[in-house]
Amino acid sequence: MESVKKRLAEFSVEAHDLYLNRSVPYLEEPPDPLHFYRDWIGPNKPCIIRNAFSHWPALSRWTPDYLREKVGSKFISVAVTPNGYADAVNGDRFVMPEERLMSFSSVLDIIEGKVQKQGVFYVQKQCSNLLDELPELTDDVEPHVSWMSNALVQHV
Repeated sequence: MESVKKRLAEFSVEAHDLYLNRSVPYLEEPPDPLHFYRDWIGPNKPCIIRNAFSHWPALSRWTPDYLREKVGSKFISVAVTPNGYADAVNGDRFVMPEERLMSFSSVLDIIEGKVQKQGVFYVQKQCSNLLDELPELTDDVEPHVSWMSNALVQHV
């Protein structure tokens, strides 16, 4: 096991030397599709894109009151971990979150601190809670992000 840890540490250093930044860079606006693919998707590098969705109604509408009104009583999948790390190595094990079905209002109560529970609760699903479990909220976001789709379609 010690040799594996040593190799992973070496890989991390080599990856930084070859292609990773020391911190995640910010882009002030969405890049054009070709540059996005070439600079970020192709080399598999992370970036944070500002001002990409500032026009979406969700940014102003999605308050706890609005969400309770729209989907509060609906039951959704909630991931729960003891420390917030999921799909991650913990010691010598790969751990996944516990999944619970909970009402959206119950999750909001935990997030807002109205109810105390052990663990870190979050709404996440590999292929989208929004589309699968919360379609009532999709009018608040655009169904298509053209610059992202164009970057992926042109090069996949």
